[in-house]
Amino acid sequence: MNFTNGLLALLGKDVSHDDRGMDARLHFFGSIPSEDGCAANENAQPAVAVPLSPKVVALVSINGGVGRSTLVTALSSGLQRQGESVVALDLDPQNALHHHFGVSSTSPGIGRTSLENGQWSPLQQLSFAGCQVITFGDIDLPQQENLERWLKHEPRWLAQHLASLGLSARQTVIIDTPAGNNVFFHQALSVADVVLVIVQADAACLGTLDHLDALLAPHLGGEHPPCVHVVINQVDERNAFSLDMVEAFKQRLGKEVLQVHRDMAINEALAFGVDPLDSVAQRLAGDDINELCQLLKVPKARA
Repeated sequence: MNFTNGLLALLGKDVSHDDRGMDARLHFFGSIPSEDGCAANENAQPAVAVPLSPKVVALVSINGGVGRSTLVTALSSGLQRQGESVVALDLDPQNALHHHFGVSSTSPGIGRTSLENGQWSPLQQLSFAGCQVITFGDIDLPQQENLERWLKHEPRWLAQHLASLGLSARQTVIIDTPAGNNVFFHQALSVADVVLVIVQADAACLGTLDHLDALLAPHLGGEHPPCVHVVINQVDERNAFSLDMVEAFKQRLGKEVLQVHRDMAINEALAFGVDPLDSVAQRLAGDDINELCQLLKVPKARA
């Protein structure tokens, strides 16, 4: 038994093959992904359909520390450089995006503004390559708990606020969400056209795919379910174990997996509050980001 099959067996996953012994297939997100990367779940209950003009991209993860916020920053800058109009939205109470984008931390943000029934439009701040950023803002724990309790009973909260921004079909909203199963995750999934599941090349992330399957299922049964793509972040080409884990993800998903290679220049950009694509534009990680941007530029399928 090779490393990949051994690891999958350890996680309780048996790989089945087709009649020709090729193209290992495993269930993921309730069904085998189609050629365009979209997935469907026949047993899931349809999510509430909320029509929005802009394309909405949600970055999600079960595990923390996988570089989700960093990718939100890089993709926002990359799409803006490719002629798109981007609004980056922080749905994570950790309020990390203001560090990544180098914007003001004094903005009230969407957390406090929502509790005060305020509008989001004045919260937009200009950042890298001309993209707009809306931060979560600082709130204390009682305020966060109040907001989360409220949102459990207001499933259209995010959709209504996005609609109030008056964005056009030529714009893209990229949403950063907190890791794990939480109300912000489900609010983002309820409006997403594209979901990027961010993982790293390790067994901990590989082992969360079944949990993610269950969390995504309610959002994949509607008339226009989002396209779901797995992105392995910080792949280290010099590390044999990292490459073995990439192969394990391929076997688990039954298809090629999107990758972003490790590049310390991206971490250095965060430390200095500068655009990460300024330093990696001509490097492997920059090529990966550009490929992801090309994928996200495909016109949305929603009416």
